[in-house]
Amino acid sequence: MACSLCGGDQLPFPVPAVARDHLPDDRPGAALCTRCLAVEPVDDPPGEYPAFSASIPGFPDGEAGAIVACLFALADSLALYRAEVSALAGEAERRGVDVLLLIDRLAATDGIEPYFDVSRRSRQLEQLLYE
Repeated sequence: MACSLCGGDQLPFPVPAVARDHLPDDRPGAALCTRCLAVEPVDDPPGEYPAFSASIPGFPDGEAGAIVACLFALADSLALYRAEVSALAGEAERRGVDVLLLIDRLAATDGIEPYFDVSRRSRQLEQLLYE
């Protein structure tokens, strides 16, 4: 599967139960682009989470990675999905992921060019999480 934004490879994954209510699409899966970090819904996800870190260095694996990917699905609409982003970030943090640090590290990784403005979104996300 190729990303519709940049043509990069995608990692399909099942949407975790804790994230389903926070996403605007109710499909059972999504796919994370390994290049631009965009997320697209998918109808037929795999039964297991992929090894995210094998394709995206430093990305969390398992359910935590899927939750972060779901957060990235909303990254370009923080104002619209304020409560949802906050809830997903909280779920990721409960699983040991420092979301802001992860975003900064990913933005500095060769071969990754996030589809969202990292510096702007990081500031907005920090304000949202630490109000």
